[in-house]
Amino acid sequence: MGFVEMQMTRSPDQKSARSSNLLNVGALFGAIAVFVGLSSVLLPAAIAKIFGAAVVLDDTLSVALLLNIALILLIWRGSQVLSRHAKAASDAQREAGLVAVRDYATGLRNRPGIVDIIEQKLSAGQNISLINMDLDNFKKINDLYGHQAGDEMLKEVADRLVDVTPEQSACARLGGDEFAVLLFGEAASAKNTLAVAKEIQNAFLEPVSVGGSISKISASMGIYAEVTPGSSIADIFRRSDIAMYEAKKAGGEQISCFEPIMEAEVQQRYKMESDMREGISKGEFVPFYQPQYGIRGSNLVGFEVLARWNHPSGELIEPTDFIPLAEATGMISSLSFSVMRQAFVDAKAWDHSLVLAVNISPVQLSDPNLDKQIMKILVETGFPAQRLELEITESSLLEDTPLVLSTITSLKALGIRISLDDFGTGYSSMTQLKAFPFDRIKIDRSFVFSMLDNDESAAIVKSIASLAMSLNVPITAEGIESDEMRGYLDEIGSMDGQGWLYGRATSKEELIKLLPQIALAAGGYNINDLKVVGEPDSSGKELDSGHKIAKSASG
Repeated sequence: MGFVEMQMTRSPDQKSARSSNLLNVGALFGAIAVFVGLSSVLLPAAIAKIFGAAVVLDDTLSVALLLNIALILLIWRGSQVLSRHAKAASDAQREAGLVAVRDYATGLRNRPGIVDIIEQKLSAGQNISLINMDLDNFKKINDLYGHQAGDEMLKEVADRLVDVTPEQSACARLGGDEFAVLLFGEAASAKNTLAVAKEIQNAFLEPVSVGGSISKISASMGIYAEVTPGSSIADIFRRSDIAMYEAKKAGGEQISCFEPIMEAEVQQRYKMESDMREGISKGEFVPFYQPQYGIRGSNLVGFEVLARWNHPSGELIEPTDFIPLAEATGMISSLSFSVMRQAFVDAKAWDHSLVLAVNISPVQLSDPNLDKQIMKILVETGFPAQRLELEITESSLLEDTPLVLSTITSLKALGIRISLDDFGTGYSSMTQLKAFPFDRIKIDRSFVFSMLDNDESAAIVKSIASLAMSLNVPITAEGIESDEMRGYLDEIGSMDGQGWLYGRATSKEELIKLLPQIALAAGGYNINDLKVVGEPDSSGKELDSGHKIAKSASG
């Protein structure tokens, strides 16, 4: 491992001790000079007296000489004490310096410690590379086994890093579960840096025993190899961070090397985030409406509200391009409430039998004030709570079950209906269906789309329909694209449906032209006699069933 000598500044205590020591040395030399002077006078007379000469010693000078000898001994003793104190102060200062650049839990350097080495290597004109490493799922170790087990894991990671990294390197724990390995000299070539990262990956293959249990170590690593001359410390860490997050996005336990295009993408993301914040406040995010029909009666029952971004550039941006970012940056609630408010105002005057279905993000569902915020919008817009149906995904049930159950119960107490969206794709079980008071189950479009050609999908659709009917819970099938699909579902049982066959989502402006027909359709007119929303695009692809107000692209 590489080593760096720390330049320590003298503390006030050290300076004081040094000054006192100099005074003592001066006093000692003075006392010795006096001793020499007195001795030169008294010593010959004393020697002569010893050999029988009639010599009378001066008592005053004799006493002065004895006192001088005592003074010399006292000054020497004081100098010894001051030297020990100065050494102790120096050792304490050195120890404090080590603590300042060392991580207490692992013994590795900390962020200031590794920064110090980077600055030295850059100043010396040496080639350097940085590996930024973040442990995958480390939070689970703390949650399952406690923080002591987490510290044990961090120490084990540190030890393995030290074991496999080359001489021309320095390891650090940057904080939390994030580590860094600095390579310099010949070890810092792109080829060697990648080889070191793979060695680290191999070192983590062996499980570790923490908290009385065997756990796997895995990490996402970002490499900024052969750092560009003139790069700042901030540049180096930012670029290795960018590469590390690319490894995270790839699923974890990956190695990603920084490329300039990654930085451009991050800058574009920041620009989009800024535009979104401004767009929400300006009402640029608007509701689109996709119709939902009773399959058997062909009667319009309501609309699912889907978000679109009317960007100032004139482009209409789909949810898959902004919902994940909104969830990641904490903007999803303000975006969702803005679209919800507009939808309530739009639909307030529509036929009162029509229901609005709105997707709620798992992020929103974990907010204990969600019911109050939605109630506030309902009151301000005058939209009846009984006409609102909130759709939540199965994954939401796993976030914080007691809180989710409490939130759902509060929303239902307001008269709002709760629908379980994309059923069959996640983790729901009969126990969860019994525990959570759902008013509707939605069959995921992936099963509906393939049920005519895939026996397994068909069996899943039938099973979900049978389960829902046994629980007396209404069903909506998503992604209906043909009369054949509609007929197949009609044979299974009574349910509602949405998808290409019934129309794609459309804006309020387009819908206004059709409001009279919508009112009539709500009263029971047949869909075959009435075209409610615009025709699908020329490709015949159903555009909107996966683009929901608060659902990420993966949802």
